[in-house]
Amino acid sequence: MNDRELLIPLGHDLGVVYSGAVERQQQVRVGAEVVELPDDEFAVWLLAHDIDDQDRPTRASLEARALRLGLEAGPLVDRFLRDGLLTTLDPDGDDAVEFAQRHQLFPLLTGLGPDPEQPAMQTVGLLDQPVTQVSNDVYDVLMWSQLAPELWSGCHDAAKLAVRAGGDADPRRLLARVLEEAHGLLCVRAAYFDRRRVR
Repeated sequence: MNDRELLIPLGHDLGVVYSGAVERQQQVRVGAEVVELPDDEFAVWLLAHDIDDQDRPTRASLEARALRLGLEAGPLVDRFLRDGLLTTLDPDGDDAVEFAQRHQLFPLLTGLGPDPEQPAMQTVGLLDQPVTQVSNDVYDVLMWSQLAPELWSGCHDAAKLAVRAGGDADPRRLLARVLEEAHGLLCVRAAYFDRRRVR
């Protein structure tokens, strides 16, 4: 196993749906498909988002965390990987570029601008309530990501902005930073990854 490998959840949590009197399912939209998951399966998908911005989820860490909660995650992770609810990649590898060419990053919260006490960081949240922080480079990708046809184009666009600001103009290094910092956004529902929109 690659020690740089990350586990990335895909899809947007749409909430609970009830069918019948007691049948409760959690809906996750991936692309144009909606997948309904029972609570225990949804819990495993949620664990892939991790719990804070310092975590680096891998398949092994997800399975260990699920086991502590009494959940057997191995076969479910296999299914989620096949069905496109999870993916694994090395942020510095060729598979990261392939992922970025087929997926988009969508913000769910508002960009609030620079942190006055940490000028290298930008805040994301609601109105005047910061929820999380990201680096300047990742902030540019996040805030402009909906205009790009996929994440890879968004990284190229942000790299061009970085040139004007005297920053790092390498889209591949920028992509690696986005993927490394992504769970800090995912765990607080500030953003989600999804399949590239077909235009």
